Amino acid sequence: MKQFFQAASCLSFLLLGSFLNSTSGVYAQAPIFTPSIKLDNNIARIDSLTQDLYARIPSHITPNWNAKEEIDSEVFDGAMKMLGSSIPFEYHKLVEDQIRYFTRLNPSYYDRLHERMSLYFPVFEEILDKKGLPTELKYVSVIESSLNPNAVSWAGATGLWQFMPYTGKYMGMTINYSLDERKSIITSTEKACEYFSNSQAIFDDWLLSIASYNCGAGNVQRAIRRAGGDKKSFWEILPYLPKETRYYVPKFIAMTYVLNFTEHANRPEFNNQTQFLVPTRVDSSLHLSKMCTFLAGDQKSDLLSLNCEFIKPNTGNATNNTILLPYNYSMCFISENDSLLNYAALTPEEINSSSSKGFKNTRYGNSRGRVHIVRRGETLSHLSHRYGVSVRSIMKANGLRSSRIRIGQRLVIGGYKHTKNHP
Repeated sequence: MKQFFQAASCLSFLLLGSFLNSTSGVYAQAPIFTPSIKLDNNIARIDSLTQDLYARIPSHITPNWNAKEEIDSEVFDGAMKMLGSSIPFEYHKLVEDQIRYFTRLNPSYYDRLHERMSLYFPVFEEILDKKGLPTELKYVSVIESSLNPNAVSWAGATGLWQFMPYTGKYMGMTINYSLDERKSIITSTEKACEYFSNSQAIFDDWLLSIASYNCGAGNVQRAIRRAGGDKKSFWEILPYLPKETRYYVPKFIAMTYVLNFTEHANRPEFNNQTQFLVPTRVDSSLHLSKMCTFLAGDQKSDLLSLNCEFIKPNTGNATNNTILLPYNYSMCFISENDSLLNYAALTPEEINSSSSKGFKNTRYGNSRGRVHIVRRGETLSHLSHRYGVSVRSIMKANGLRSSRIRIGQRLVIGGYKHTKNHP
């Protein structure tokens, strides 16, 4: 599939090249078409051919394997070898337990999951392949967020790959009142790949690298030392890892098995074609919601969900001035650009005013911040790392003269509070 996908991409690049080079202000980096889009003959032929190519590419191909209800090491090993992965998918009682758990989940969960897989997996695979990483790492995101870019954990981890605020900022992601790149499909995946590459450089063991994604490299190194040092495998240091991480890697292995070798592996209605997403560049400040209304009408929420990193609906905040659109809408964006600019351009007042109408229901829109109730063992330093704000700012926001805090104390943290997205 990968070779066919790359060939289709190259062909669409060549066909679109001359047109895109002559288009000022708008660029599409790779190329699905609606009857309402009126293009000239050349572009229409290019679009029809490109859509036909991508419609033939499955979004998720599973190995030719007859699922068996009874799972043991022989069945498991025979199946996982078919993936040809550099990740050592080893059988263990914990893995077996997780497989049994996942296979008993309601089929509606897998319907939703496969629908999201058809959208995100082609993006993940392209970036993982470009970085030279095993494409099976895409299943980490399934464990982290069930492929929900708006997922927020109790601890504040956010997005498809569940980055904490301080980790995201440390890795160079923008997290502020206008943009949260942890929810960007492309940026968060690239940063997850960067994390995996860095961890693999330390451990040279994929299961340890995946464990470190959950608990941090320091905790994995500490577990290795407690297990006796030298080079240890994940299973050898298992008793010394944080409790959550002991189950995290088995969950990853089990989900990889379930989505490839069980009755939950295929949903033809979602997997038999690819909804190709196009990074589409804009050099103008557009109101995101108005732009999506112009392109998709009542279905604008589908486009907003692909760009949920925007907290304020100003596309000028976008990473590299890039928004993500399905191919048919990207083509419409190009062909109807002049009309779209007239419809959706932000006024100077909207650009400069942080209190403009339409900007109030922001994801982090509460100026007083979120309230945290102090629990046993927590310190200001702990809260600083957890929420990605400085100790000094917490002390200032709460009028503290010392760093001492008490259990049950209510603290205002950093001006962040999760509310509704922009309209």
